[in-house]
Amino acid sequence: MTSSKQNITSISLASTRTSAASTKVVNQLQTSTAASSQKSLVNGVTTPQQDKVAEDAWQKRLGAAQKMWTKLSQSELKKSAGAADKLAELVQKRYSISRPDADKQVKKFIDNRG
Repeated sequence: MTSSKQNITSISLASTRTSAASTKVVNQLQTSTAASSQKSLVNGVTTPQQDKVAEDAWQKRLGAAQKMWTKLSQSELKKSAGAADKLAELVQKRYSISRPDADKQVKKFIDNRG
C-alpha cells in the first residue's frame, strides 16, 4: 500500500509540474503576442486582421464623412481608407484650405466616432 501511495503522490507531483509548465508556456505566448501587437502598432505595421477591422470601421463611417465633406466623392473617401493624412490631403485640396485646418477637421471627425 505504501507503494501505491507513493505512485499516486509521484503522479500528482508530475501532473502539477506539467500543469505549471503548460501555464508558463501559455503565459509566454500571450505576452509574446501582446508584445508583437504593440510592436507592430508602434512601427506602423498592421496585421491583416487589424486591416480588416479598420476597413470595416471606415465603411461604416463613409456616410458620415460624405455628409461632412460633400465635395469629396464616395470613391475618394473609399481610397483614403480612413487614413487621417490621406483624408486631410483630400479635404485640403477640395476645399482650398490650409493643411492645419484640414488636419483639424479630420481630427475632429475621427475623435467624434463614438
